[in-house]
Amino acid sequence: MAATTNKNYYDLLGVKKDATADEIKKAFRKAARKHHPDAGGNEETFKQINEAYEVLSDKDKRAQYDQFGQYFGPNGPGPGYGPGGGAAGGAGGGNPFGGGAYGWPGGSGGYQQVEFNMDDIGIGDIFGSMFGGGRSGAGGGGFGGFGRKKAASQPGQDLQFDVTVSFEESLTGAVRTARTGQGKDMTVNIPAGVADGGKLKFKGKGAASPVAGGPRGDLYVVTHITPHAYFKREKSDVVLELPLTMAEAALGTTVTVPVPDGTRAKLKIPAGTQSGKVFRMKGKGAPKLKGKGAGDLRVVAQVVVPRHLTAQQRELLEQLGQDGAELRHW
Repeated sequence: MAATTNKNYYDLLGVKKDATADEIKKAFRKAARKHHPDAGGNEETFKQINEAYEVLSDKDKRAQYDQFGQYFGPNGPGPGYGPGGGAAGGAGGGNPFGGGAYGWPGGSGGYQQVEFNMDDIGIGDIFGSMFGGGRSGAGGGGFGGFGRKKAASQPGQDLQFDVTVSFEESLTGAVRTARTGQGKDMTVNIPAGVADGGKLKFKGKGAASPVAGGPRGDLYVVTHITPHAYFKREKSDVVLELPLTMAEAALGTTVTVPVPDGTRAKLKIPAGTQSGKVFRMKGKGAPKLKGKGAGDLRVVAQVVVPRHLTAQQRELLEQLGQDGAELRHW
């Protein structure tokens, strides 16, 4: 995700620099609810909050941000992974091919160094060099061609490139740019319904083979989804917690709930609804990959007990509480 602001990420979430991961997560949820466009918030501020959470919720990215501050990202002197490397496919760290010394993509949205050792070289290459066969020679000694076929088929390393999409983009699809093993940018179409941690495979777009004539490795683009203020994904289903007052749960009501596609829908809550009751709205969840329909929106009732009562409310509840013993049969 390319940086959109120089404002301090900790200030954006309203936490101290030594905040724990749990404190950062709670602060993000609170800020996201306040500034979410569906709730009348500012879209640009909401994007900045998502950006701050993306960095501070990742241990490695947070360490880099703490070290380099506003210079963290695609145009700064820091290592090449982070907001500039993943979501927007930035070059990272002043190195035109990424953060690693050899420019191989990888890591959390950026680049990592690829090292080779003696195990990467086929035995035929060793004996071929000793006895005159070589990698491209036609013969040259009793061991010149030994293992050449095996060595020539040794593929390059598979590479990983991480991208981040918003919750909404995971439902509608998105486009990102990834860096291939050839050091070139490649447009990647993120399909609608992609899951957090999902992998897209691009054959032959990884690192070059360590031996002449060997095939390239593959490139895996791994998707990460920014948490939503109130929706949660469970495969193709989307879960929404619905707070209800005791009166609403006891007497029944009709409420308006948000739907992942950006619309709103009416939901009837029957009298006597218990906390934890699940209402399933068919086909209102996330799209399934390859056009196989959509999951459901599962609305989970959460009966909220008031913390402060008026005298009249307390009297009414005390009257109801007199029958509580009848509920217990032990």
